[in-house]
Amino acid sequence: MKVRLIKLFGVTALLSLVACGVNERFYANAEKKIAELKAQGVMDSTLSNAKVLMYQSKSAQEQGNTGLAKTSAKSLKRELASVEATFKETVNRLMPVIDSLRSVIRAARSGLTGLQLKKIDSMMVPVDSLIGIKWYLSAYTKAQEIAGRIPEFNKNEERAQELKTVLPGEWVCINETKSKEVRGVHAIEKKIFAFNRDGSVLLTETKKGQSGPFLKEDWEFKSWGNYDMHGDTIHLFIKRFASLRQNFQRLYVDKVGDREKRTWKSEPQPTYDSTITDGSQDRYITYTDLKEDFVKRR
Repeated sequence: MKVRLIKLFGVTALLSLVACGVNERFYANAEKKIAELKAQGVMDSTLSNAKVLMYQSKSAQEQGNTGLAKTSAKSLKRELASVEATFKETVNRLMPVIDSLRSVIRAARSGLTGLQLKKIDSMMVPVDSLIGIKWYLSAYTKAQEIAGRIPEFNKNEERAQELKTVLPGEWVCINETKSKEVRGVHAIEKKIFAFNRDGSVLLTETKKGQSGPFLKEDWEFKSWGNYDMHGDTIHLFIKRFASLRQNFQRLYVDKVGDREKRTWKSEPQPTYDSTITDGSQDRYITYTDLKEDFVKRR
C-alpha cells in the first residue's frame, strides 16, 4: 500500500510541475506568429520586445523558474496581440494608399514599351501576389519602390526610343594582334553586328592569323536573334548560333638531341548549327561601348 501511494504521489507531482510551466506548443505558436508578422512586413524592431520576452520565458522554463516563465509568457501573449492589432489597423489605412500606387504605376506602364514594360511588369508580380495572400504591408513597400522608380523607367524609355532611330545598320569592330617579341604573331579579329529595323540582328565574328607564339586561329561564328534596348543598354537575344569553321594549329616543340624540332599541327574543331532556347548565347552591350569599339559602316 505504501509503495502504491509513493508511485501515485510521484505521478501527481510530475503533472503538477508540467501544469505550472509553459506548454511547448505555446512557444511553437508564438514563434509561428512572429514569423508570420515578419513575413507580412512588420519590422524586426517592432518585434524585438516579443523576441526578448520569448527568450526570457524559455530560459526561465529551462532553469525551473516556472513563475517567471509564466509571467513572461503572459507578457509575450499580450505583446503579440498588441503588435497584431496595430498591424491590422495599419493595413486598413494602407489599402487606399496601395490602390492609389497601383493606379499611378498602371498609368506609367501605358507609356512604356519593350524591356522597360517587361521590367515594370515583372516587378508588379510579387506586389499582386502579396495582395492575394493579404500581406499588405509588404505589398505597400514594394509598390512604393516601383512608384519611386517611375522617373527611371521613363528616362530609359526615352533613351531606348532615341536609340531605335540611330542603331539600325552595320557596325564593324576590327582588332589586330601583333607582337614585337614574336615576329610571326599577327592576327585579325573582326566583328560585324547588323541591326535591322524590324528588331532582328545578325552577328558575324571571325578571326584569322597567328594569335600567339604557339597558336594559329581561323574561325567564323554567326548568331541570329533579336535585339531590344533597356535605356542605353542593347540586349541581344540569340535564337540560333552556328560555327562555320574552327581551324586551329598549335606549335609543338620537341628536343632532338641538342636541337629543337618545331612542328605546327592542325587541330580542327567540328562545325555546327544550333537552335538556342535557354538564353545561353544572349549578350548585351551599352551603346556607349558600341560607339567606342565599333564603326558604323552603313
